[in-house]
Amino acid sequence: MAFIRIVIQGLLKIAILCWLPINHVFATIHVDYASPMGEENWRMNGNPLRCGLSLTVPNYGIAYFEQYAAKPPHFILSKWQQVERQLPAVVYAAPPVWKPYGKSYFVSKTTVNPGQYGLYLPREPALKLLTYLAEGFQTKFEYRSEEGFPVTVVLSPIHFQEVYAKYQRCLGNLLPFDYASVRMSIIYFDSDSFELSDEAKQQLKKIARYCRADQLVKRVKIAGYTDDTGRKSYNNAVSEARAKAVANYLQSQGVHLERLSITWYGVKDPVAPNDTDSGKTLNRRVVVKIVKSNT
Repeated sequence: MAFIRIVIQGLLKIAILCWLPINHVFATIHVDYASPMGEENWRMNGNPLRCGLSLTVPNYGIAYFEQYAAKPPHFILSKWQQVERQLPAVVYAAPPVWKPYGKSYFVSKTTVNPGQYGLYLPREPALKLLTYLAEGFQTKFEYRSEEGFPVTVVLSPIHFQEVYAKYQRCLGNLLPFDYASVRMSIIYFDSDSFELSDEAKQQLKKIARYCRADQLVKRVKIAGYTDDTGRKSYNNAVSEARAKAVANYLQSQGVHLERLSITWYGVKDPVAPNDTDSGKTLNRRVVVKIVKSNT
């Protein structure tokens, strides 16, 4: 019996010794995601409404810098396999592999979040990331996975500079205004007039510029109105002339006629009483609405 007990104890020790290294290996697993060196494929796409600079991270997701017209820039690191709870993360810039003893720089604390956007950085840390990448630094995102493993996602500066230059040119061509500023515009007129003021022309130029830039613009609706001065037939004619003056100016700025919908209503639908000068001023108007195919 003593011999059997010694044998069993010996087997237990062997089992424990065999188990410990395996457990130790799992405890120290560190999951890294990065493009193979030299295979980084930074891409830029853009137009006057949006500029994007992206990199696909193999087996992880897509990292992209993005800026819309008249909006601040941001950065998103999307994860194909989305997390189910919020995970704390830290972002920093590290020297490239060919300068292993360089200094690292903290960029921001953030979180990896459930949903398609994953990790989001607003303007200031996003601009820092761009600057570090342009200076040849790797940018790293570190967090602990839901399973408890340390995770590092690396964005490499290799092949970044040329695409970054294109991205900067795209930013320089973004519209200085967005859809909200031209979605609906009101053009006012003097009494008995259908001439466009300089202010009206400036707004119509913005509308035309937006229409030329956004392929989703389906129609531009133009509706003319007037106050109750004069006979009904005269008011109808004045509101027609105002609507057509707006339409003609938009055409002169490159908006095609087939995109325009032109109507006039005379004294109908006043926005203010016509018994005061201020009310009449508000009613002498043309309303211009941009209709997009996704609205």
